Amino acid sequence: MSRSAALLEDATGIRMALQRLCVAGARLDVAYKAQRSAYPILTEDGERFAFRMPFDDLASWGLKPGENLAVKLKDRGLEYDCVVACTGQEVLEGVEACLATIPRVLRRSDLHRLADFIPDRPPSQAHAATFTNTRNAIIDGTVQSFGEEGLELVLRNTKQDIRELLRMGEESLLDVPLEGNLRLRAATTVAYFGDNLVGLRFTKQADPKMLDQYRTWIQDQQLLQAQQDKEEFTPRGFQEATARINRAAALPTLKLIVDREPLILLLAEKEDFARRLGEALSRKFGLASLDHIKGPVKTQLKEIGAGEGGWGRVRMVLIHNQLRLASPLELCRQIVEQEGCPVPVILLGTEEEEAKKRHHAVAAGGVDYVVVEPFKILGILRRLDDTLSLFEGA
Repeated sequence: MSRSAALLEDATGIRMALQRLCVAGARLDVAYKAQRSAYPILTEDGERFAFRMPFDDLASWGLKPGENLAVKLKDRGLEYDCVVACTGQEVLEGVEACLATIPRVLRRSDLHRLADFIPDRPPSQAHAATFTNTRNAIIDGTVQSFGEEGLELVLRNTKQDIRELLRMGEESLLDVPLEGNLRLRAATTVAYFGDNLVGLRFTKQADPKMLDQYRTWIQDQQLLQAQQDKEEFTPRGFQEATARINRAAALPTLKLIVDREPLILLLAEKEDFARRLGEALSRKFGLASLDHIKGPVKTQLKEIGAGEGGWGRVRMVLIHNQLRLASPLELCRQIVEQEGCPVPVILLGTEEEEAKKRHHAVAAGGVDYVVVEPFKILGILRRLDDTLSLFEGA
């Protein structure tokens, strides 16, 4: 990979990336000395950006203006590192935030990947691909990312494990329709595996002329995407992130992911996690998801029968560790103590300090803390099933 691909040094390009993250409500991995946590980015104005960070966290970190922060971010599937300086704290539209300088350089931190370009389009519009293994099986997939030396692909059948079909170093014939009559057919070898994806690197047997056409196509696609980015860029700064949050707060919407009984309510910011959990639980449970912002939860559940008579169809509440504004523990206390939720409430999160987090969850009124990162579906199903059986049988 070239230096230009490894480093993003263009100030406008960096601001574009930050604005895309603001629009997506993405989180930044922020580190200072021994402290590390993830916080949602709120806004940027060309001189500084802001991310939600409670003032209590700022105080406990001992973070002061002028101190450097190490920040990790992911833009369009590509991972970057940068160093910024803290410039202070401020309340933005009622949200406690940390302010920092705009990074001068974004450095790719995933250079082992065959990923130079990831189109900004929904998964339904991803390029279809077929590839083979040494047992002559034809495998259907889609392109996750394009690289000058190879591609990353995922299986069409998301329930199947890519490692069951391919092995490290195995040869594979790749076929990807690009556009019009342009088609990439190339010999590849398995370079690595990711989160149910495979990286296929071109071999010396690949046709050089075809690879030149393919690389020219990548460059053209990058230029087209860059042009669209410029049209969507706001030079005066992204000032609508908090307005977007407030609009969402005024009109929260419940999404019925899986409609069956017993129905579980998930309170989470991340839609992709809600869909993944719904798919994993679908044979046993129904799932409704709410990206909760503020206010009573029960009043937002009328669609599933909640009202003065109770919580409707909800038989269990799950609170993910990533919420847009409130902390999971605060929301748990609100649901249990203020809203009198009669069903079990479980907090979800990472495996770090699991016992301590379970203690805090119970202290806040929850009945358990369940690890979902890493996502081990059989263990999650068993814990939820046991908890529901305990409460329904009581």
